[in-house]
Amino acid sequence: MRPNALDRRLDRHLDFGPARATAVTLPWSQALRVVVLSAAWLAVPPAASAADKTAAPQSEEDKQRLAAERDRISDEIKRLIERGIWDGVERKYRDLERLGVDLTEKDYLNGAYAARELGDVASTHERLWQALKASKREPKEVVEWLWDIDNHYGRVELLSIPPRGSVLEVAEMPMDPYQRKAVEEAIKKVSRDGIFRGMLPAGRYTFTSQEFTVQAGITHRIEVSARARRHGLVEPVIIRPDDAGAAASSGTTTPPNPPPADDGSAPKGE
Repeated sequence: MRPNALDRRLDRHLDFGPARATAVTLPWSQALRVVVLSAAWLAVPPAASAADKTAAPQSEEDKQRLAAERDRISDEIKRLIERGIWDGVERKYRDLERLGVDLTEKDYLNGAYAARELGDVASTHERLWQALKASKREPKEVVEWLWDIDNHYGRVELLSIPPRGSVLEVAEMPMDPYQRKAVEEAIKKVSRDGIFRGMLPAGRYTFTSQEFTVQAGITHRIEVSARARRHGLVEPVIIRPDDAGAAASSGTTTPPNPPPADDGSAPKGE
């Protein structure tokens, strides 16, 4: 089927990279489509960071200049973490990525802590993957944290056209503070933009009158348009290609806390 304007808009916001997908076209195909991607995303590390894609400086002077700038930004990140200013940590982490220098395991972990505090689980997951790649070992805290996300969150792509009046609701707000923060941020984004691309805790949700259940290791893609609302929404067809996805367990493993303050990575009061 030739992509239309809705497809192009959705693709700009909802690009998960390499994964196997199975699509089901429901009645009013342009009104409501649900795509569930194979849980193979668990085995696919995120796309390379800006540092991976940027060519190395050609001169020694450029290398020294970038190294000095990297140290300056890292020092700022350390101070912001100690003060618990996580939106500032996020901005500085992105500045660090844009430098095009090689980031360390500690840099990626600091970015993961910032994303977690801001409710961005997808970025947390990506940065943990990068920390694992940058490490010469397999740090237990990173492995356990990735396991926790993989077993308690599912990827979700939501799009409402037009975005006006879009609402995301959760049947039961999680007790875990980080899961709660992730849900609250998703609700804000849907209300503001009519679009959400990220990860949500396993559970039951309603997106603009369309009910769906998030499962760990499964990606749900839901598009709702005005035409679908006029005709009445139908129940989505959910395809589970195989049982390779992680099953959500009954308990919750708490992600590790940041390192001690003298390491330069720990926030106060955590």
